[in-house]
Amino acid sequence: MTRANLLVLSSCFLLLLAACSRPMQEFDPMVGYEGDTVCMEMNMTDAVLEGITLPAKGEMFHFAFDTTAGQQLYYKIYYQNESYKFDEKDSLAYENFYGSWEDKPVPEDGHIRDSFRIVGNPRDEKMYYGVDLNNFDASPTAVKAIEKEMLADTHWVRYASQVAAPQNNRTFEEQLFLDARWILNHRRHQGGEVNHRWKRNPRTGCYSFLLVVCDSAGLHSIPAEVQYIGTTDADSHYVNPYSWYFHNKSRHVTLLTGSKTLRTFARLTPQQGVYIDETQIRTSYTSKVEIPGRVGSDTGLYRHALYQQFFPAISQQYTLRNIPCVWNLDEYSYSDYCLMAARYDSTQLVYDYPHITDCPGSTVYPSPEGDYISVVNPGNAGSDHPKKESTGVKTRVGFTYGKFRGKIKFPPMLNGENMWNGLTYAFWLIYQDEQPWCNRRPSYHGGYIEKNDDSENPERLITNKYSEIDIEIVKASPYWPVGYYQGRGKPTKDPVAEGRSSDRVMFCCTNWDLACPEPRDFASGITRIPYQDHQYEAMRWYPNYKALTTKTPICNSVFSRDYYYYEIEWKPTEIIWRLGPDPEHMQVVGYMSDRYTAIPNNQMLCIMTQEYHYSEWWPPIVYEQGLIPFNASDIEGRLYEIIVE
Repeated sequence: MTRANLLVLSSCFLLLLAACSRPMQEFDPMVGYEGDTVCMEMNMTDAVLEGITLPAKGEMFHFAFDTTAGQQLYYKIYYQNESYKFDEKDSLAYENFYGSWEDKPVPEDGHIRDSFRIVGNPRDEKMYYGVDLNNFDASPTAVKAIEKEMLADTHWVRYASQVAAPQNNRTFEEQLFLDARWILNHRRHQGGEVNHRWKRNPRTGCYSFLLVVCDSAGLHSIPAEVQYIGTTDADSHYVNPYSWYFHNKSRHVTLLTGSKTLRTFARLTPQQGVYIDETQIRTSYTSKVEIPGRVGSDTGLYRHALYQQFFPAISQQYTLRNIPCVWNLDEYSYSDYCLMAARYDSTQLVYDYPHITDCPGSTVYPSPEGDYISVVNPGNAGSDHPKKESTGVKTRVGFTYGKFRGKIKFPPMLNGENMWNGLTYAFWLIYQDEQPWCNRRPSYHGGYIEKNDDSENPERLITNKYSEIDIEIVKASPYWPVGYYQGRGKPTKDPVAEGRSSDRVMFCCTNWDLACPEPRDFASGITRIPYQDHQYEAMRWYPNYKALTTKTPICNSVFSRDYYYYEIEWKPTEIIWRLGPDPEHMQVVGYMSDRYTAIPNNQMLCIMTQEYHYSEWWPPIVYEQGLIPFNASDIEGRLYEIIVE
């Protein structure tokens, strides 16, 4: 795809006037706001169910201009996000975030005083509509009501008892509970007549404003799909009005760009508590912790909490073969590691998988002051059945593109002898929903491979919901396996020994592109990606592997601070990963562009996790997960806030 460089409605806001004699004054799109750039924090109070509006709910931007009286004129205002967009000459410019309202006649006296706001789903697309979620109930009472319906269905009872429950190694009661919760979640996603503006939220960054004034002849010359942005053209495509006007000037149409820029950002804080979405729980849990206003499933948290407990998917790709030991991991040494490897044979190991909590709210909860969220891997001291339990927290307001910066306190990953605690820390983005409204753009030249399809000849799909952009921090080798270098500068040191001996851990940056081969330099093996003064070695394990990953060593000492900043800057054509002690001193630690990997364009949520992963995922293996003992005491991380700008 060719992308021409076209200077269009940039931050300088050049005045664009067609050959028209009507005198007009300067167009101020935000009367009452000082400065050329208006900085505005997004109001997140009702963002979960109603979406983000700019300015805040119930407020409007006001603008004014004068034109010559006596002639019937029409006017319309458009806005567009300038920070995260495709060039207006690009075929994907229709994906840009832009909006408007209906055109209106200019009053006879020529004095215009009007207002507007920036809202989600500005094209009023029906794909973003759904049922009224204000009174959605995911409580145990609601689940019990659905269970009663299911028990009255003899066909379901026969299938669940004779097929589903035995296949899934569950009791009938567990299958009943999980299926009822699935139905509850399915009903939440049924079609409806409510505009779910939160499904296509306004983007963060800078906005420009374009005012169009025309006479009757000019109005009739503007296509319907430009006048009314929710209308498509003859090819069923949306038309970006910013693109159209630059190629279709008319003496009957006058264009003005706003004299001010709007710069906006979102701050997601824990003050509104942590919601437990019972439809997302992956197990038949035994209980949950409810702290009114702080953590739970009550109506206030459902409507306003910006975070929810995240329940990691537990892969059963491998089996953990754990030594049967509970240990204070601060005192676990490499000598102990070698001793444990020699002491226990296969008959003495604990064969299991990583776990998730059976008591939601007990391991993810806000501090009493609400200034951070504790994310805890519980300890096993005194337990007869120790386990490695993964944990995490997820946002509830989605964005497409942005600079996502997490203020996080991860616990030390290595102890004083550089021994690993077995955890992988992550700050990452994930697609917001499994419904079609959240699909990636279609790929007609290669397609996507389903995330869980590891077959030899996988089906390729035109579109797919799955998108994920990761920061994963793990104790691993700084090198990829030697055989993948193919003579292009093999490591001079032993990859395993080099990874084991130092106090460095790997900052791994991944884009899950589902093996879409459309990028010009799509490849498997190691690809060197240049950015600024550095080259990043990106690995795709084989042609159908669904992700591209880079690794950069960082020092374990970053975890000794009260907090650190982890950043993913996600743009339409590139992703930049950063790390730093404060927002003004961020260091680039990873980079990819659409030359090498397919950049997602669907709306995503942000997640912080502390998970037990398999060592086999990071070859060459430095430490075996199974030879890391069960942690005796709690391992606590803290999420202070996430800024999206």
